[in-house]
Amino acid sequence: MTMPQLFAAAIGSVCCLVSLYALAIKKTMRFKALFWLAVGLAVVYAAFRPHIIELLGPDSGDLRLRLVVSVLCFAVLTLTLETVRIGRMQERYAFLWIVTGILLLSGAVLPELASVVADLTGMQYGASLMVLLFSFVLFMLFHVSVALSRLQDQLAQMARMLALTEARVRQLESAAEASPRPRQLEDS
Repeated sequence: MTMPQLFAAAIGSVCCLVSLYALAIKKTMRFKALFWLAVGLAVVYAAFRPHIIELLGPDSGDLRLRLVVSVLCFAVLTLTLETVRIGRMQERYAFLWIVTGILLLSGAVLPELASVVADLTGMQYGASLMVLLFSFVLFMLFHVSVALSRLQDQLAQMARMLALTEARVRQLESAAEASPRPRQLEDS
């Protein structure tokens, strides 16, 4: 093992240990801890790549692609669940992200499933992955367009209601100014 591999393994191990500590101690920092755990594991993987790949199967481009997709799906799922948990994303918008992340992760983790999909479509794993990602992007754009249209309708309705309310307030103010003010009773 070379010196850069040892250095990368040490850095990755420290990153993993610190993120595991943060995950156990700081409950509000879960996403950051999981993200840095994934980074640490990726660095350790890069240090021991030939040995780890031999444990998972023969070293190939498909295996490396599956590993990268697995890490990215894990990051997307973690980020989506964390944003829902802290209230920055509603569940109905997160649903499509979660379903796509689970599908991609299951295809990356289970190579048999990926080969079945590749056989059904007549494409290689990489090409079928790109088709799935393109479909996901189209579904997300459609979903966002529907949500944006709904929000624009609600905004227009609220603007109409605000205009009516402002007109009513102006009418009441002008009526109050025009009418004589009653004298206030003075306490003796």
